[in-house]
Amino acid sequence: MARGQQETRLQEPGAEWGEVTLSGDTVGVSLAGERRRVRVCLPGGYHWVPDRGETVLVVKSGPEEAPCVVGGQVEESIRPGEVWISVAPGAGIRLTKEGTIQLQGRVEVEGSLWLQGQEVRG
Repeated sequence: MARGQQETRLQEPGAEWGEVTLSGDTVGVSLAGERRRVRVCLPGGYHWVPDRGETVLVVKSGPEEAPCVVGGQVEESIRPGEVWISVAPGAGIRLTKEGTIQLQGRVEVEGSLWLQGQEVRG
């Protein structure tokens, strides 16, 4: 009997797009139904909390198919080989294939600033 119940369990896709319903320490995502306390899983060094209303990719893994947000949809168009990190229109860092680092928005430096091997003093 237990085996029959397990076989009729609703099969969800291993990954799907969802909309963030709660943002902050606890992330909620609307999939087939709303899922709460969804972890955000990112590469080392990245820190990001998706904003409410954002479309995110949710991957389910492990024996209990625990959901995990792994990223969002690309809103800006970039060239192949580039990296674009942004949090709002007009604020971001773009790394180009040609080796250029482009900063957009107000730039604040904490600590020392060095230019061509010389410390810049303000």
